[in-house]
Amino acid sequence: MAPLTLERDIRRAIELMEKLEQSGEIPATKLEAMKNVLKSDFCRAVREVYEQVHETVDINHPAEIRAEAAAKATVAAFAASEGHAHPRVIELPKTEEGLGFNVMGGKEQASPIYISRIIPGGAAHKDGNLRRGDQLLSVNGHSVEKASHEIAVDLLKKRVRKKFDSS
Repeated sequence: MAPLTLERDIRRAIELMEKLEQSGEIPATKLEAMKNVLKSDFCRAVREVYEQVHETVDINHPAEIRAEAAAKATVAAFAASEGHAHPRVIELPKTEEGLGFNVMGGKEQASPIYISRIIPGGAAHKDGNLRRGDQLLSVNGHSVEKASHEIAVDLLKKRVRKKFDSS
């Protein structure tokens, strides 16, 4: 398999945005902002990590699943770089609104369970210890490291104590 490189695709996207800008279909300020994001050091860093992860992930699944797993691992790598690179126990109060976060991944996607969103004002947001990209390891002693998405969600709805890892 040829190595994945997104640099050409990003250059092409910028070219297409320039054509859109000339057509006047989309406000120039919005297109310029998007081009700046695509040209940024941050985007370049994300692209490089994604390409590296994509090449090292050994998944015997279709290309779409492999790309999705690489994207999730990239999110986790950036979360770990924010200083949450060790397993920790976080206890959140169960409220009528839930625990205040969403998860993604699961064995059916050949991916660990990751925190995909912290809901503003929710229990996880108020606690402040959970980050997007953290990997969910267990819920009250029940491992979810190889669990399906559905099982992880069911456990979270029934349980309160969780263990997270962002490494």
